[in-house]
This record gives sequence, structure tokens and C-alpha cells, in this order.
Amino acid sequence: MVIRRAPAAPLAGRVTTYYGFEEETPEPVRLREGPGTDVVVILTFEEHWLIDGERHTSFVGGLHDQQVTTEHPGRSLGMQVSLDPLAARAFVGAPLHELAHRTVPLEDVLDSPFLVERLAEGDWDTRFAILDDLLVPRIAGAQPSREVAWAWQRLRATHGRVPIGELAAELRWSRKRIVARFRDEIGLPPKSVARLLRFERARELAGTMPWGELAFECGFSDQPHLIAEFRRITGRTPETFLQDTVAQAA
Repeated sequence: MVIRRAPAAPLAGRVTTYYGFEEETPEPVRLREGPGTDVVVILTFEEHWLIDGERHTSFVGGLHDQQVTTEHPGRSLGMQVSLDPLAARAFVGAPLHELAHRTVPLEDVLDSPFLVERLAEGDWDTRFAILDDLLVPRIAGAQPSREVAWAWQRLRATHGRVPIGELAAELRWSRKRIVARFRDEIGLPPKSVARLLRFERARELAGTMPWGELAFECGFSDQPHLIAEFRRITGRTPETFLQDTVAQAA
């Protein structure tokens, strides 16, 4: 069961996904997930999760450039908040490269004692209201740098197809500067962000056209380049990835 809500109006565009989840299965559930373009906050009311074999309860996951393996023991109950990286920088209160490729305990990022306990005790409406009250003062007024926000949105709008040199030239920044600023405010350097966005676009379009056409559409030089990128990120070929995704959804 998934319970979705729109975040409070001041959080629009900052909170990209906001939902509660509850699942009970006879056996543990293992999934390959991500990488995605959001910083993810998971608040777990019961049990625990294994992320690439490491045990976590409530946690924050920074941007990754490869998929991770998640597993719960057959019972999961909690909430997920997905944050645009430009808002996540304010939530974390530290350079986002410190979260990149990592999953860290919630308490390492957020000083809010008994938050999870309060959420667990309420109904779903109360839970979302508590999160709104927590997040609005923390991130609604976040003011990312205008230049990085522009470059991030341009990369997203082009699905990672704009050359990084072009971005730097339009900003009148050196490559060293744009890399440093992206690592601070997004978590990954712009080249890694562009590769991530191209992959996410390819995943979105997978199965709608032949692989060679999809490679061209998503900015890969050719089909072998697309296959190599899928292997690097997911450990599988595009065809196997698509088959596994369909099976996982079922």
C-alpha cells in the first residue's frame, strides 16, 4: 500500500515525492533500485532495511551513479521524502558531496529527537502534517545559487545532453569552478549528473523504440555505448534490465 500526498505549497518543487508505504510479505523482499536524481529520506517505523548489505532504519541517501540493492525482512512501514538536490542542500546543512554514493543514518543529518516515534503514533494525515511542519522552515526558503540552479535545470531540461563545456562557457566559469559548485550543491560533478540524467531518460523510454534509436534519442554515441552505460549503472544489459523491471513491477 502506498499513500501519496502533495506537500505543503511552500515545498512545491523542493519535495518531489511524498508518500507513506506499508507492505507485508511472507518472505523478505529484495529489489534493485535507483539511481534517481533526488536525495531520498526514508523514515522507518518498524523493522529495518538492508542497503547493499548494510543495516539501516531511518536514513538519508545521497545521489548515486549506480543502482543499489534494498531488502526488507517481509514487513515495511514508513514514509519517503524525495528532495530536489537544491533543496536537499538546505535540509542536510552541509556540502552534498558528503552524502554522494552514501546512505547515512537520519540522526547524522537531522537533529529532531523522537520524530520517527511521533510519526509512527499518528494517522496518515497527521504524519504528513508533521513532516510539513518540519520541512517548511528548513527548506522552503532555501536559496541555492542562481548559477547552479540554472545549470541544474538546463541539464534536466535537456536530459543531460548539453555539453558541460557549454554550461561553463555560458556561466563564464572555469571547469574547475563548475565542478566544485556542483559537488557542493548537487552532490556529484556535472559530468556525472549528465550521465545520470541520460540513463534516467533511457530507462524512461526503454521498450518504446529499438535500442539503436533509443541510444541516439538519449544522447549516447551508439548502441554499444548505451549497453556499456547500462552495465555500469545496473550490472545488466538494457534488455535484461527491462525484463527484470517488468518482473519486479509484477
